Amino acid sequence: MDKKLALYDIDGNAKFQTIATSSSNAQSAAIDTDRIMLVSASDHFVAFGTNPTATSAGFVLPANNPMHFVITKGHKVAAITHNGSGHLTILKI
Repeated sequence: MDKKLALYDIDGNAKFQTIATSSSNAQSAAIDTDRIMLVSASDHFVAFGTNPTATSAGFVLPANNPMHFVITKGHKVAAITHNGSGHLTILKI
């Protein structure tokens, strides 16, 4: 059986957020769950925490390769692109 990911809860609230990214650090809003999936069409460096800063020495999220993470509820995701600009989508799962 295939699992399906709902993008909205029963009340119509979005279960995702998208941040515009570039070579400068961009942060998400605080995330109200502890399980997320990161999705992007471009390579990103990412970091997690209460006030995270993504750097080119950080964790790499390859393009078109969704990854699941367990984070601390209330933390944020920070990201920079490997080259140019892009978008990083954070899905609550």
